[in-house]
Amino acid sequence: MLFPSARAVPVPARAMWRCGLVLLGALLSATAAAETDRDADEGFDAQAFAASERVTYKVQDFSERYRATLEVEANEEVFRPGIIRVFARGGTTPLIEVASPELVLDTDAKGGKVKANVHELPYGEQSVLVYDDFNFDGIKDLALMDGQNSCYHGPSYQVYLGTADGFELSSEFTELAQSNCGLFEVDAKAREIHTMTKDGCCWHQSAVYTVRNGELLLERELVEDATGAAPGLAQETRYRDQGGKRVAEQHYLWDEDDSMAMLPHKILLEFRLAPAGKRIVVFAAASDGEAGIPYYAAIGAQQRVDLLYPDGEGETFAYDAALHTLSFARGSTTYRIIGDAQGVPQRMEVVVRSKTQPLALQPGSVHGSLQAVAQALSAAQAAAAQ
Repeated sequence: MLFPSARAVPVPARAMWRCGLVLLGALLSATAAAETDRDADEGFDAQAFAASERVTYKVQDFSERYRATLEVEANEEVFRPGIIRVFARGGTTPLIEVASPELVLDTDAKGGKVKANVHELPYGEQSVLVYDDFNFDGIKDLALMDGQNSCYHGPSYQVYLGTADGFELSSEFTELAQSNCGLFEVDAKAREIHTMTKDGCCWHQSAVYTVRNGELLLERELVEDATGAAPGLAQETRYRDQGGKRVAEQHYLWDEDDSMAMLPHKILLEFRLAPAGKRIVVFAAASDGEAGIPYYAAIGAQQRVDLLYPDGEGETFAYDAALHTLSFARGSTTYRIIGDAQGVPQRMEVVVRSKTQPLALQPGSVHGSLQAVAQALSAAQAAAAQ
């Protein structure tokens, strides 16, 4: 599973004719564009471009073997039609051409050349050409801007992997540079590719890929969701090989200082179980300063949440004020937190098929109360009823 289905992110419609690609020996004519299907608003209009006033800039030196130029319409618009061409150094016939209705012109103040290898993620400046080893094979590759087709009208790229005698268009790497926010990040030390995309203020997704046998391999994803009734915890999915297949393991991550959480957490009750010290937290995600639905989290190693409740349709807590007991069920298992008359937890019970296992609490580990949880439950129920 290379690209598992992910939440749709609003991006501009792709022009059906995405870019002009010409390999060695074939040069795209500026006055006679190939017949194409294109979006009338966003498609590159070769005839209009040929008839316009244009200016050509050299791209900053980025390679001993190759050079590049950027030809754009001579106007003051931020985004303008243009063609980026890559040549063998000393050659006059382009190896690659990418034409776009929306390129950016960013030149250095000293030499007047177009900047190369500018790559400020996630929202900073990104140049029309990035030259780096994307697939960690020791040969540098090219990413050429083909417009503003990534998230929120951000820069998108066609990616060409370097070979012994030139470049080859990569559909896999190009897809990463189209469906996320700008160009991916290369971690040469870890030999990883990092991507990020988002949907508004409240849904972010990042992913990490490695390269195996020349192909991208998804290793892990992290989703931060603060929409609807979400708990506000980051959700991580890790992929591994098992029995010749790629399998996924998904879990939430507890964020102690809210550095990853998109919603701050208000802890209503917490304690540790004896003797191992597993941490139990009942919390609510706070939105606009008000706590929402309470959640129960059993936090394991590496801050992974081993059990989150509720986490599905129809899952609800029950609070018995007379018995000072908070309970919930999942499948055939019932969990209970039992308190004293002041709502201070005294023990837990786990009931499986009528068999009850008592769980002791570590002395001095209790903070908060069941009354705070009961009040949050009542407030959430009242808000839902409005």
